[in-house]
Amino acid sequence: MELNIRPDQLPAQAIEISADERTNGRLSPENHQLAMAVLSYRGYVILKDALDQPFVSTLKREFDEILEDCRVTTDLRETGADPLDSHMVHVSPRKQAHFWFRKSRWRIFPKLRGPFGHMRLLANGFVVPLLEDLLGSDYYCKYVTSDTCVKGAILQSPHSDISMVDAFVNNAWVPRGYVVNVPVMHCGLHNGPLEVWPGGSHFLTPELFQRFGLDPYVQDGRNPAVERVAEFFPSLKVDLKPGEILIRDPAMWHRGTPNPTEEPRTMITMGFFRSSYDYGYGDPSFNVDAQTYAQLPTRVRQMFAYHYTLPRTLRRKQKELRAKARALATTWVKARLRP
Repeated sequence: MELNIRPDQLPAQAIEISADERTNGRLSPENHQLAMAVLSYRGYVILKDALDQPFVSTLKREFDEILEDCRVTTDLRETGADPLDSHMVHVSPRKQAHFWFRKSRWRIFPKLRGPFGHMRLLANGFVVPLLEDLLGSDYYCKYVTSDTCVKGAILQSPHSDISMVDAFVNNAWVPRGYVVNVPVMHCGLHNGPLEVWPGGSHFLTPELFQRFGLDPYVQDGRNPAVERVAEFFPSLKVDLKPGEILIRDPAMWHRGTPNPTEEPRTMITMGFFRSSYDYGYGDPSFNVDAQTYAQLPTRVRQMFAYHYTLPRTLRRKQKELRAKARALATTWVKARLRP
């Protein structure tokens, strides 16, 4: 019998969540195993209809207010494009959201209040069991931010978000973390989709990079060597609809693409990591303070508990005291120099 498909046609790119799974609030054992396999082998998996539309609409309304609050912040300065540049972090006046931007891409860290502190977002019943099985039940959350792409954004270079050092332990691959993306709107081919190189790029080792002179960690600048190599491997532009959840390995090569529309394209981006792995990007203090932390659901507090251990609390206090001392010293010097 002749099949009406092309030999290179891809199967469905999302795992369908059944009515029974939605009622139970978790994947069936079969879909759980499938999701773990696809995520491990391919580097990403999409869960279809993992969030209800009213909740996503609430997320979007709240985020739109935060974005507007960020855009009217005074004295805005764009951070440099060099990967070694420090992010120039601003704080919005009303919502107190920490944020930075460069090349028309905004990274906004909302306080975990309202929908941003909800279990359905931070400890989704379809997602948590996957992360627990792959990272251990004591995995932590390093950041909750936005991937907001506005008109004028450049085509990024293909890149990885995490060093491949320690990706293999005793000759076995060990996932160190996962990024969870939640679109608050249709993030499709029309408005700057995420482009990914699945099926193996998250397994590439530092030795291979060194052998061929590749440094796949440049985002908002040109990286000719990596761009040239990436041309020879198939990539996909991921079409994400509201209600879907994308889980991806941060080591998988990917890049942001331009958004030619007038409307900002936003996904919420959360970084979850194995307890033994210290991931450098992000600062949980942007998302939680002591009061916010106390009001979070128990399972979510567990993901941020590391931030409130005594050593980390003391280090933060020392950092705050040093910052206050520098500010006082600067004020004193200016006063002495004033005519």
